[in-house]
Amino acid sequence: MTRQHPAPAGGSPGTVLMCPGQGAYLPGALRHLHHLPAVRDVLRTVDTLTSALGRPGPPVGHLLTDPAAPGPDELLARHPLAFDLATYAAVVASAGALLKSLRTPVDAVLGHSMGDLAALTVAGAISVHQGAWLLCVRDRMLRDAALPAAGLLATDMTTDQTARLLAGGGLRQVRVAARNAPAQTVLAGPAGELAAARRAAQDNGHRATLLTSRTAFHHPLLTDVHRVYRRLLRGRPVDPPTLTVYTATSGRPARTPAQLRSAAAAHLTTPMTLDHTLRALHRAGYTTFIDSGPRALLSSLAKANLPGCRTAAPLRTPADAARVRARLATALGTETGTETGADPGTVCRTAS
Repeated sequence: MTRQHPAPAGGSPGTVLMCPGQGAYLPGALRHLHHLPAVRDVLRTVDTLTSALGRPGPPVGHLLTDPAAPGPDELLARHPLAFDLATYAAVVASAGALLKSLRTPVDAVLGHSMGDLAALTVAGAISVHQGAWLLCVRDRMLRDAALPAAGLLATDMTTDQTARLLAGGGLRQVRVAARNAPAQTVLAGPAGELAAARRAAQDNGHRATLLTSRTAFHHPLLTDVHRVYRRLLRGRPVDPPTLTVYTATSGRPARTPAQLRSAAAAHLTTPMTLDHTLRALHRAGYTTFIDSGPRALLSSLAKANLPGCRTAAPLRTPADAARVRARLATALGTETGTETGADPGTVCRTAS
């Protein structure tokens, strides 16, 4: 579902398509785009697979085209697999639509947490069917593991502030799940200790918000699930990606089959260092970052980490194809496929 483009070379600016994970589900997010082949085919493939497997839950075609569909918290509580599949399908379908709308080439794709599976799909390393099947199998593994209640907590703390809080609070099972930006750290852990971490952060004047998540991803709690999942992945085929694949857990591209399989499982136990990955991408010549999810989650983080980059979030609110193209043109300084002449490394803007 992608075109072949070389990585930026010789100082030429490069463009990254970013694939979010947590937070990428929005009811009816694709209601204005569902007629596009790139969107329609993804929704149909996912729903056909889950129907064939007899998995319960509302179809993603309904969840992503009806604004009255259940919200993230309600959907996760009632149908966690449907939540995961809708998150994955939303990002893959949106990315496909964006690749058709962009008038400049995309050179790389960056996954964030569960968005790694979407990134691998967008890059052609796995198919939509494979990605959805892996989520169905992962769902069974998480259920069989009978994990304790656990989750994720987003804070506005720096790395040093987080270290002091964890050291002083006796929070032995809370871990840093993600360093997303200079002042955004995500914690993971069992529900009780995570609640204590939230109170401690708030008592120290920090913002701390529980994320909509079925468990403590990026945490050793999922070590056994990770081991079984990796064993499963070893037997699954992966194709050479047509776009360079990066993950927020590493500053290096995933190129070999082993690296691509590792990327598919990284969200289970490996902490993310998005700040490090974005700086590595910038050093490699990437200066434009396009968010393929709603709410501009990753474009905001790119902006916070790289003040000199360009960002676009054309799907931050539901929009039709014409509006998506207009947002891209405004944010990236393009018009009918021609650059406006601005240096892409000098301004960092987010489409509205």
